[in-house]
Amino acid sequence: MKHSCILKRSVCVLLTSLFVFLFTFYPLPRAVSVYAEELTPQQEKAQLEQRIKEAENKLRDLENQSASTQEYFDTLTDKISYLDRQYELVSSEVDEDKNQVEVLKTTYADNEKEIDSIGSDIEQLEKDCAAAEEEFSGTYQAFSKRMRAMYISGETNMLVFLITSNDISQFLTRLEMVKRISQMDGELLESINTEIDEINTTRDEITKKRAELQVTQVTLQNTKASLEAAIPELEKKQQELQDKKSELDKERSDANSLLKQLNDETGNYTEYLEDNKAAMAEVDAAIEAAENKYQNQTPSTTEPETEKPSSGGSSGGSGSTGTTSGSSSSKYISLTYPVPSQTTITCGYGEYSGHSGADFSCPTGSKVVAAESGTVIISADLKNADGSYRSYGRYIVIMHDKKTASGDTVYTLYAHNSERLVSEGQHVEKGQQIAKSGSTGNSTGPHCHFEVRTPSSSYSSCKNPALYLP
Repeated sequence: MKHSCILKRSVCVLLTSLFVFLFTFYPLPRAVSVYAEELTPQQEKAQLEQRIKEAENKLRDLENQSASTQEYFDTLTDKISYLDRQYELVSSEVDEDKNQVEVLKTTYADNEKEIDSIGSDIEQLEKDCAAAEEEFSGTYQAFSKRMRAMYISGETNMLVFLITSNDISQFLTRLEMVKRISQMDGELLESINTEIDEINTTRDEITKKRAELQVTQVTLQNTKASLEAAIPELEKKQQELQDKKSELDKERSDANSLLKQLNDETGNYTEYLEDNKAAMAEVDAAIEAAENKYQNQTPSTTEPETEKPSSGGSSGGSGSTGTTSGSSSSKYISLTYPVPSQTTITCGYGEYSGHSGADFSCPTGSKVVAAESGTVIISADLKNADGSYRSYGRYIVIMHDKKTASGDTVYTLYAHNSERLVSEGQHVEKGQQIAKSGSTGNSTGPHCHFEVRTPSSSYSSCKNPALYLP
């Protein structure tokens, strides 16, 4: 019995080892992901349409119970993510059609220019041909007169003309005259042959150009037909795009109203849903420029280390410092909570589509600290033309001294602050106060939006901050 039990355990261990080995070296294919990659844009649009209908059915069911629930909001954000993807697909199609129309317009214009150029060439060739024929006519008349004179004189008369000379001097003079006349006759004949060749060549070139003109005219007509077909299709897709945008904006507005209501009830604040692609591209460009500026500089403190207070902190300016927790003995990065008074994440990374960080709800003016030592590469305000805050509002980005175990640089971002207490280029320590929390920019209420970006500083490199916090 004991032997049987040991045998069973051995088999279980062996099967488990085999199972781990297979999953380690031969992971199962991600069927859904692979399938999604193989979908054509039209297939993906059809799939999204089906998911939108399912989400709408669920929203109707939930609305009969209560439209002011987290589940209703989550379903609504799912629908918005599907609409957003639909909008991207249609937008991509519109861009492709626009490019096609522009190419056709350029081709059409080039064809017209080519036709004009060929027409000008034909016109010039015809003028050249007419001039050559006129010149040939004169040369030919001279040649004809000469031929008639030679025929009338005949070879005998020419011989008599020479031998009837009175003396040798006259003979030689007459002989020279005959040679010169003969040379002129030869040059005249050569000129006639050359002019005939030039006329024939010009006529051949005119024939060739006319054939080329005919081909280009056919191409022009085909291009025109393609253009006339492409423009209505483009206009149709542009209208579809506008309809999708209107629907998307409406759903976002409804979702944001519900989000604000839910946030006010719970006291857990976050960001409104918005189309932030342009804003994130602008922020990415600013961070990249700052990163290039400071990445090769040796970190230096704004104030001497001995002058830093051991506790408390000034709130008066961009160079102020606060409490430090001391540098970690580890050579790898080890983050602390950005808001010491709030160590609970109130809205997590990816909790809704597009949420790229972790939110820590806290009263306005709460202390915001550096999660790890590093250089402040951004300390700025994002504002609209009217002076109001947008996107991250008053935000700070730190490029940290320590790296991950794999050697990657880490960047942290602190958004929606009411006040920034550090300036660009300043070196800060882990736990040092860098700002006061607030609700500037795209925010439903006072909180600190905290992002971890690695290995690059771009929005696409955002990671779940919870993986890096204690």
